[in-house]
Amino acid sequence: MVSERRSYLAAVTGSGDASQGEQHNAQNNQSPIMTPSTAILQQVLTPTTGISQRSSPSRNLRRLNAEELENPLSLSANDRPCTVLVSPPLAGSSNYGTWSISMQISLEVKNKWSIVDGSFSPPSRDQYQYAAWRRCNLMICSWLFKSVSPPIAQSVMHLDRARDVWEDLRRRFAQRDAQRISLLQNEIYSLR
Repeated sequence: MVSERRSYLAAVTGSGDASQGEQHNAQNNQSPIMTPSTAILQQVLTPTTGISQRSSPSRNLRRLNAEELENPLSLSANDRPCTVLVSPPLAGSSNYGTWSISMQISLEVKNKWSIVDGSFSPPSRDQYQYAAWRRCNLMICSWLFKSVSPPIAQSVMHLDRARDVWEDLRRRFAQRDAQRISLLQNEIYSLR
């Protein structure tokens, strides 16, 4: 006769019935798993194949995390308004080029660049996503304010959309100093 191999996996939070832990100990002679973060599902494996009867919690969590990562409106626990994404801060036209590239990379890594460049258009106020968009937009604005010098931050503080802040900074600082360029070109041409 072939013996069946049974495996049981249970997540115990410590606030449940004590008899469940005792039954688990009696069957496997092991201590129960005491991790509160895994108390999502109690999962029983089939005796012969060892395949889950339901989809595993870790697979569901991975799928949920992947979907959250792809959603530009999701904010993680590490996203804070006081975070400085790039250093040194924008000081003016002299470092705008490197600052804008660094800031764009940082926002792309956080999956927020689509809000700034306009490819993710803001929902209307009556849509359910508006509150999430508003939170993300304000978070991006705070990152931009923290990543520029204080006088520049004061000049764009009145703008309430991250796209408007970005465009204002680009319009003001992406242009080179035309007068200085003209003077340098004249000096080059006058060299003999």
